[in-house]
Amino acid sequence: MPSTPFFPPKHTDTPPAAWLFCRVIDNYGDIGVSLRLARRLNEAGFQVALWHDRPAALAKLLGEAPLPAAIRAHHWQGDAAESIAAELAAVAPALVIETFGCDLPPAALAAVRTHRQLWLNWEYLSAEPWAEAMHGKPSLQADGTEKYFWLMGFSETSGGLLREAGYLKKQQAFLANPAAQAALRRRLGLPETPRRAVQCFCFGYAGAQWADWLAAWQAAGEALDVWLADRQIIHSLHQAGAIPEHALREPGSVWQDGAVRLIRIGFVPQAEFDAVLWLADMAIVRGEDSFVRAQLAGKPLLWHIYPQAEQAHLPKLHAFWHKAAAFAPLPAAHQALSDDLNHAAALTPAARTESWRQLLQQLPQWRQAAEQWQGKLLRQPDAVERVLARWPELVG
Repeated sequence: MPSTPFFPPKHTDTPPAAWLFCRVIDNYGDIGVSLRLARRLNEAGFQVALWHDRPAALAKLLGEAPLPAAIRAHHWQGDAAESIAAELAAVAPALVIETFGCDLPPAALAAVRTHRQLWLNWEYLSAEPWAEAMHGKPSLQADGTEKYFWLMGFSETSGGLLREAGYLKKQQAFLANPAAQAALRRRLGLPETPRRAVQCFCFGYAGAQWADWLAAWQAAGEALDVWLADRQIIHSLHQAGAIPEHALREPGSVWQDGAVRLIRIGFVPQAEFDAVLWLADMAIVRGEDSFVRAQLAGKPLLWHIYPQAEQAHLPKLHAFWHKAAAFAPLPAAHQALSDDLNHAAALTPAARTESWRQLLQQLPQWRQAAEQWQGKLLRQPDAVERVLARWPELVG
């Protein structure tokens, strides 16, 4: 994959700088990926300036963990000319990234045209063939500068996934530390001693299907604890009359009917998200960052993909599961429930119940497939390693 030369940063004792730009469209997904990318670039030795337009969303993802000193967050308002000028006065960037095609503000675009930094359009994750074909391709702009498409993915020919160094060691250390696990359970508001039940972390979008799924969990008769993160699913259950209005109003509150116990947990900041996944037996996750982290955790999972008009999300959903299942076969009920969750093909109540019963009974096989997939991903270079392998001059 040839690279068109750009003017690399002059060698100094100052670490190279990277500029990231993010417009928040999808809840926490865009800023979540941008924050993850900023942290990973910082870990790789960059000073990072992150321009974003949703301070409240960033603050919620950070929780009580401050940004590292080498990452500066700027509220992106207007064309951000003042803050960009201040950053340029401090250190010219080696790398400029617009996340998800958000378009650079004029001041940043002028800097790229003048200094010829490496300019990447960091796009949404996809396993679709077109994404791998487009990955890394240059896009010649009208003024002659080049912007490169960077598309994250799951194969060696894609842009890879964001993963910090030492991920597996951190997971193993947490799983070997009962005190750390107990402390996390307390912070989440989970019962200190888990009962003999499948522990399912659940972070999804609002929708009428959650009342149907609760009915299926109850009818399946398998002991199941569902940790409901944020408020959207709980709101959906209230609206449908599936749980009483007074139920699950506060983090730590519990509602139980038969073998199923719903537990509300508070919003999980990004720094703790991995540990929550490690603590659970399985996960239902939404968006992009949460989806990737569940895979890296080696957890059996269902993906609640962000819904798009005219079912445009379904090819992306099916392309991923086709790739994953070809590497490590999944239980037969998995595809039926995945399609039901994402409005691809609705199940009857009886079929939904039976699919859940089968899936929970086949959890060991499902876990084995998830761990095989985890191993495949952890053996690959991560996304930032791939950027630096292609443009080693970035770090001089």
